Order: sequence, then C-alpha cells, then structure tokens
Amino acid sequence: MKWVTPKGVKLDRAACVWLIKNHIDPQANISYLPQDKIASAIQDGATAFHNTTEEDGPVRERTSFQELLAKHNLQDKDPALALLGDIVRGAETKEPGSIEEAEGLRAVAKGMNALVKSDEEMVERMSPVFDALYSYCTRRVAGQRGWASSEASWGATA
Repeated sequence: MKWVTPKGVKLDRAACVWLIKNHIDPQANISYLPQDKIASAIQDGATAFHNTTEEDGPVRERTSFQELLAKHNLQDKDPALALLGDIVRGAETKEPGSIEEAEGLRAVAKGMNALVKSDEEMVERMSPVFDALYSYCTRRVAGQRGWASSEASWGATA
C-alpha cells in the first residue's frame, strides 16, 4: 500500500512510519512529499497519515500515532502500543503531567533530527529507538519494571 506524508519528518511521523511498517502494513511504500503534492498523491490512491500540515501547530486531542492506533484498533489489542502512544503524545506535545518517559524520547528525537539529512534517514535511525521503547512498554504492561539483564532468564540460549 502507498502511504504519504509531508516532508520534514520529526518525532510523531517517525513513530507513525515505525507503527505502519511493524504493525499495520509491513510492505508499506512511504513517500515524503512537498505539502502541495499531498492531495494529488491521495487522489492517486495513497493514504495520508499526518493530520496537520504543521507539527508545531496547536495541540490536538491525539497525535497522528494515536490516530493510527485508533483507526486500526491497535490500542485495544496491544496495551504496549497504547502506552507507547502515550509516550509519543507526551514527547510531541510537552503537556504538563505527560508520562515521564516522554521527555527522554523528545530529547532523543530532537538530537536525531539534528544528525540526519533526510526524512528517510530520520525514520531509519529512529526505528531501533521505537523498537527498544516498544520492548520497554511490553515489559512495563506485563508488570516488569526492572532491567531485563537482572532476570534469571536473561542471556539463556534456547
């Protein structure tokens, strides 16, 4: 399936690409286009996954990541994804009272954005961050709050 988003990917949309490729559409073809080309791409059958034209705009009820979770009913099927959605929202909006992990994710994403030179590179380099954060969320919703390496089963080979 073809997916489209405006050029200039930052935190929320990098998370969206990770979500699409890992939980919605593993064969996704993602295009990062100038804003004036988005409507044409949608008319040609692409699915847009960012609900505003400006990531630093007014605070929305949900991030694009959370909207994808809801649209594909993933937050109910996977509590770890719902928790990840809360972290992405907190990092994206910096709302008072946001989940504590959000500020760390925001710092990592801003630092990564300063290192990369393209949307594709931003998404590629943030993907392992979201992999690790999803693993953390999976452990956390299972009640595991400590370090995995402190567990008896850590390092055991099958």
